[in-house]
Amino acid sequence: MAIITAGTGNRSNADLPPMETYRLLQFTDTHLFPDPRGRVRDALSLPRLKACIGHAGRRHLPADAIVVTGDLVHDDPTAYDTLGGVLRALDTPVLLIPGNHDRPAELRKRLGEPPFQVGGAFRLGRWTILLLATWLADSIDGEGRVGGEQLDWLERELRANHGQHVLVCLHHPPILMESAALDALGLLDAADFMTLIEAHPNVRGLAWGHAHQSLDVFRRGLRLMCTPATCMQFIPRRSGFVVDDRPPGYRVIDLQAGGGLASEVVWLEGYQQ
Repeated sequence: MAIITAGTGNRSNADLPPMETYRLLQFTDTHLFPDPRGRVRDALSLPRLKACIGHAGRRHLPADAIVVTGDLVHDDPTAYDTLGGVLRALDTPVLLIPGNHDRPAELRKRLGEPPFQVGGAFRLGRWTILLLATWLADSIDGEGRVGGEQLDWLERELRANHGQHVLVCLHHPPILMESAALDALGLLDAADFMTLIEAHPNVRGLAWGHAHQSLDVFRRGLRLMCTPATCMQFIPRRSGFVVDDRPPGYRVIDLQAGGGLASEVVWLEGYQQ
């Protein structure tokens, strides 16, 4: 697993708040196709991603890093070239993890060099961001797994970074989303994962995607954040997959030196494709 140490991105000291703060932007479930007219459940995925990036550029950039938490493409790895072109223009470190629609080997081949980083650890001051791949090779329906090897790596990293504040990013929800269909396609080893996370109080938050909806809750002081997709959304707490009329969305995460974590979901209200 790679470890990269970063500074404050493109921001000068004069631009920083009085207390040292690092800004992340999380995009997820971009579902890009080689064809720019590609759609997911009738939603044009590329224009929606570009709209999210444009909105973030006007309101929340510069940032210290961008994290994209899976389902970067919709099964065709040639679309990684499109994703790379869109994100490379931001001139910011981009942290990537594969989702169930991705092809990890192709992702590393096509986007494995700076400004991109696939998986591993990324440091910002007193914060460490750990990127877990929950892609499952033999998955038929889209469920995921951290796996024993990554759980061992995660435990080593958490012990080694016991003096750091930690944010863990993954694709599949590590908790139930109160949706029977979605929960059936969740993280198969969620119990083992959460047991490990809860044993390390330096973990301040978990951020994921996959569910195409927003969730922000606390459990024993741990912040649990599901981020809506840049493409289409599902209506929360439905037994099946019902498309929502909510617009594209993304998340802003501000990491504070003292361990505080401020975050908000940004919806592109009024978006018309």
